[in-house]
Amino acid sequence: MRVLQIIRQYLKPHQRICVGVVAPIDPHVETAGEVCARVLEAAQYIPVEQLGTTDDCGFSPFSDDTSTSRDTAFSKIRARVEGTALAAAALGAT
Repeated sequence: MRVLQIIRQYLKPHQRICVGVVAPIDPHVETAGEVCARVLEAAQYIPVEQLGTTDDCGFSPFSDDTSTSRDTAFSKIRARVEGTALAAAALGAT
């Protein structure tokens, strides 16, 4: 929340803020509900029209990184897409 407060303080009207809602190297696959909750929390600080979602960092940032399987990565991406859609609907931003 502290970081979101700081972002809100310095946010310019032309900027878009993408919040990390899935952790690529954490083996836990987030649910759409968890992602939705993170987006709704961020929306308390960032205007919806300036808010986007992403992962906390890229999947497989190095060519030899095998810490996240392809199946896990796609499950996390699916949760991000579905959770973001749930949050958009809840915020009336569909």
